[in-house]
Formats: sequence, C-alpha cells, structure tokens
Amino acid sequence: MQFSTFRLLNLSLLCLLLAGCGGGGSGGDTPKSEVDQAPPPSYSPDSSGGTSDTSAGASGSQSGGQTAEGSSSRVRPGDYATIANCPLIAGNETAEFKLLFINLDKAPYFDEIVDDAIHNQFQALAPFRDFLGHFAFYSLALSGSDALGCEKTGNSSGASFACDDDKVHQAILQQCDIDDIHGVMKVVIADTGYGASGGEIIYLGSDSNWPDTGTALYNLRNLVIHEIGHNFGLADLYDGGVNADGSAVTGWPSDLSRQWRNLDGPGCGKWCSSFKPASEYTQSASAACQTFESKDSCISYNRNDDGQCETNDDGTVTCCAWSEDTVDDYFGGQCTPAWGEENIGLDCLQGAGCFYGGSYGNNSWRPVKSVSESIMYGAVQSDAFDSVSERALSEAIRCCGTADDSTASCTAFRDEFSLFLKEHQPFKERVGSCGFN
Repeated sequence: MQFSTFRLLNLSLLCLLLAGCGGGGSGGDTPKSEVDQAPPPSYSPDSSGGTSDTSAGASGSQSGGQTAEGSSSRVRPGDYATIANCPLIAGNETAEFKLLFINLDKAPYFDEIVDDAIHNQFQALAPFRDFLGHFAFYSLALSGSDALGCEKTGNSSGASFACDDDKVHQAILQQCDIDDIHGVMKVVIADTGYGASGGEIIYLGSDSNWPDTGTALYNLRNLVIHEIGHNFGLADLYDGGVNADGSAVTGWPSDLSRQWRNLDGPGCGKWCSSFKPASEYTQSASAACQTFESKDSCISYNRNDDGQCETNDDGTVTCCAWSEDTVDDYFGGQCTPAWGEENIGLDCLQGAGCFYGGSYGNNSWRPVKSVSESIMYGAVQSDAFDSVSERALSEAIRCCGTADDSTASCTAFRDEFSLFLKEHQPFKERVGSCGFN
C-alpha cells in the first residue's frame, strides 16, 4: 500500500476489550471490572482497511507557516517549534519539545487531568523524567466543538472523538503565536466519555458523569503518556481479537507495523540476538496451531460450542487464526496462534522477549507478554514502559530534542527516524527537530 494512503488513515478508536486491569490512579474508587470494560487507547486504521479519515490535519495544511504536503525539507538539527502568547504552565519556553493541553468546551476534570499528566507521568516515568528539562507544557481553552468539526468515532458507545485538525490548528493560532504548528504536540480534552486516540492531535475523552477526580484519574491513568509514545515512534502492543470466520483482526500490515521501534519481525532482531525456531514453539496453549493445514481444523481448535475463542487465566485468547492468502514467515503456514504468549527470543535486551502479535494483529512480534508489562500494551494497567520502548523513547528524545541532536552520534538515527515519520508514521510530521516541514 502506498505511503499516501497511510497519510490519510482514519484516526478513530479501535474498540478492544483488555482483561486484567492491574491498578488504579490517584485514589480512584472505580471498581476494577468497570475499567476492564473500557476500550484502550488506539491509533489504528479503520477495520475495512480503507482511508475514511475525516481530520484534514493529517493531510498537511499550510497554517502556521507550514510548507505544502509535497515538500521534502528536512528539519535541521537544533531547529525547534516556538510558542509565544500562550499560557506556559510548566517547564521553560526554551525547551525543545512543546506540549499544548487544550480544554475544549470546559472539559470536566481538565485541570486535574493535566496536573496528573505532568506530575505523575512526565515527571515520574522513565525515560521522560530523565529528560524533563526538554519539555514545556502549555494550556489554553477552545469552545465550539461543532465549529471545530468534532465527531464521536469508534464504537457504538461513542466513547472517543476527533475533530477537524485544520480547524483546531486555526483556532489555536488565533490565540497563540506558533511558528510550526506541526512541531507542537497537542492534547485536546473534551466531555465525551472514556477514550483516547493518537494523531497529529491527540484526543482524550473525559466524562462529566464520573463522580469525582479520583475516578477520572483512575480511568485515564497513563493515557496521555501512552499517546505521546506514538508520536515518538511506538506502536500499540495489544491484540485486536478474532473474527467470526476464524481470522485474526487485521492490524497494520507487517511491512508497516514492523517499522515501529517496539515491533519487529520473527526473532525481534532489534532487541534480541537470536531466537528459537518454529519447531521449538511448543510451550503455549496455542502451540498446536502451526500443525493444522486446513481452515476447519485451524479455527475449531480451542473454541467453545459457539465458536468463541477460549482464553487462559490472563484473559488471553488461546485459539488459532487462519489467513486465506498469507503464509506466515515464522510458522510457515496459514494457521497461526491468534495471539502468542510464548517467548522465542534469545539473548534479548534485559526485561524483553519476543512474542507473537502486536499493533492489533498477529503479523508482528512484540517485546512483552502481557498487558501489565508496558504502558504501550495496557496504559491503565501498567506502571512503566517496557525496556524496548523505554530505550526507543530515550533515543528519540536525545536525538530529536537535546544538544546531541546535531552530533555524529545522532546522524544515523535522525536520518532513519525522519524517514520513518514521512513514510510509516500515519499522522505525525515532526517530533522536536526530527522530520520534515
């Protein structure tokens, strides 16, 4: 699929159910079961594989001094977006990375959500806490969601939303002097119910029906930092389930998903030195999948009388998925685990392994097994980034936003990451001084 197609991917919320919520926010009283019901944050393509994007910001407007979509002007080392005449709430205006929190139509718990994001996420979680001086945080209020083209997206409950990015950019620029609107990270918070979606603009749903601040912070725990992780090149690590016909829900195609810095192909060569062959993939409940050669035998394995996938004690599906047109490049067949929990990685980065599945589908390999092991797998359920994601974040922050970004040590990274933003990142054009403008 061509790059231009992915530039217009729909930024709507993919509605998944993750089991095993591992903890709460700051003093929340929400029962565990209620949080388990909520969909995790997402940045997936739409389920049809098409391009039903409604946010014009992804297509490269020329507001705020931006060049046209076709421009290939590389951002120079040491060149960062600047903001003036906009309320600075934390950090220094000379910081390389600018993050703007936007209160849309008096969103409930806005101040508390922003305070939590700054103090309990950026200031508390590695590696952001190690680079805190390189981040500045701003805040402003916007009104008129209809005029900004805001719509509910995703599942039938309407828990997530998105607006017309160009209209939001124009509204921001009426209040703030910003020389490169795409060089600023933006988080819009509105009263839309639980949900979050990544993109050129991050949209975060709060809910006026939540009874108190503790509930709000419990439900939105680590969601801001999770979505910011996408801007820095990290993919979601969770699964998308299994379709009724026995196929796994399609995530990013493997040639795209494996470009993200916390996903890889078989063996996870980005963070592991070697891996065991498919013939030794025998330890998990779905290990038998690769032995099935017909669709009927494949999709009947580990399913109940209604055809639903059985799950293990962690809530992970243990059935198989069938691909009509793809032979898996590790298992060597069309029948694969719907989601893998067996580690094939050898001599990996400390704390990491190599597990089948990532970015919603089962065509990539991720560094951790379960939802509680990474904020990129389960934001609400996890306390930290996994070691692979943390390393990737550190590298991106250092080479796109510190004094090192013009040194020889960052030259190769900047070239690679800028091309990633242009060719594989479906929504973000610039991060710090990496990318194109």
